[in-house]
Amino acid sequence: MMNKNITIIVGAKWGDEGKGKIAAIEAQNAKLVIRATGGSNAGHTVIYKEQKLPLHLVPGGIAYPQTTCIIGPGVVLDLEVLFEEIAFLKKCGIPDIESRLKISGRTHVTLPYHKDLDGLYESLKNKPVGTTKRGIGPTYADKSNRIGIRMYDLLLPEDELIHKIEEATKVHNQVFKANNMENCVVDCQKLGKQYHEYGETLKNYITDIEPLIFNSIKNNEKIVVEGAQAFRLDLDHGDYPMVTSSHPVVSGTLCGAALPAQALNVVIGVDKAYNSRVGNGPFPTELPASIDENGNVIKDTTPLEGDIIRDLGHEYGTTTGRPRRCGWMDCPILCSAKYTSGIDYLCLNHLDTLGEIGKKLGYVKVCTSYMYKGEKIHHYPDDIMVTGEIPEPVYETLEGGWTIDSSCKKYEDLPELAKKFVEIVEKASGIPVKYIGTGPASDDLIVREDI
Repeated sequence: MMNKNITIIVGAKWGDEGKGKIAAIEAQNAKLVIRATGGSNAGHTVIYKEQKLPLHLVPGGIAYPQTTCIIGPGVVLDLEVLFEEIAFLKKCGIPDIESRLKISGRTHVTLPYHKDLDGLYESLKNKPVGTTKRGIGPTYADKSNRIGIRMYDLLLPEDELIHKIEEATKVHNQVFKANNMENCVVDCQKLGKQYHEYGETLKNYITDIEPLIFNSIKNNEKIVVEGAQAFRLDLDHGDYPMVTSSHPVVSGTLCGAALPAQALNVVIGVDKAYNSRVGNGPFPTELPASIDENGNVIKDTTPLEGDIIRDLGHEYGTTTGRPRRCGWMDCPILCSAKYTSGIDYLCLNHLDTLGEIGKKLGYVKVCTSYMYKGEKIHHYPDDIMVTGEIPEPVYETLEGGWTIDSSCKKYEDLPELAKKFVEIVEKASGIPVKYIGTGPASDDLIVREDI
């Protein structure tokens, strides 16, 4: 019987839920911490000795000296971002990075031409996805086309790496020329030399990660997987085509981390007490705002509900800085995430922020079901592209708001209205709320031990 020692933390909606907070808590007694999917388009912030560490590729567990941190084969790696993060972490005093950070040799590399392709593809679409233009999608496309460049390739002789880049960019260069992007045509010799040098710099980080994982499972050491993005951004299960290019649901996360499903112990889904989204795509509980996610003024008027939530929640992307679209808590999506991602417990962040929103607006709403095609449903329908109908939220309203004191560390000490909100979410989603974020600090977290 395989030891069940893996904890996976996944986003329950569209990302930006605050996964870094619970990942940091869970990593405190972990042996391995793994990043499994996505690229530098993801981001979370952890706290180390009262310093904020905004990270995009290196697992946040690197802040704890007992951990070995792994970048798994499901990630696509922008090496220039990686170098910046390693230098930043060293400057912050994080110990032993060279010995504690491991990169799977199977991990694919995001190259400069992937970013050029990303921008081109977006510009040619009538309905852009709203990508971060960081080359994530084109990198995964090359991976699927079997012309990707992996970390192991950077360790090959320079002429072999150059040959691989030449093979990978034959079609890409034709695309650049056809679109008058001569400045983007790849100089394979120059790029191959540069990335061969990168390989030399990183050769002590690049490894076969399987023995590390097998030993931790065998020795029953805790493994934490820091999920990237979220359920509704999954390539197969999200709001296609307004999705990411990987599989951030639990099954995809296991695959991207090179982990066996039999060793999975618990899945923690992370959500905010209100919801937000970056990029295009359906958002049933979205509220009107006077400024869109690109910073453009839609209406020259007093702040609307969406503006108030955005401002009180500081809803601007960690990676992009873009204003996020904001709305009320959506429980039907949680119902779908519970089964598709196998969520055992919920971490509900920003309960303090929602209370202040309620005080400002005079009310708080929770979407407990939808009206869709004339029926009340409790899941997120996957045929809205066919029907052209966005599910209509059915709300339960709480009058007023609340303030959570910084000394509040027990569920019983929460304001009654805040507890009522949590109870509504639990009942409507079917997921126990075990963790509650009550403030910005890493220890502003209530853990319900009785669940």
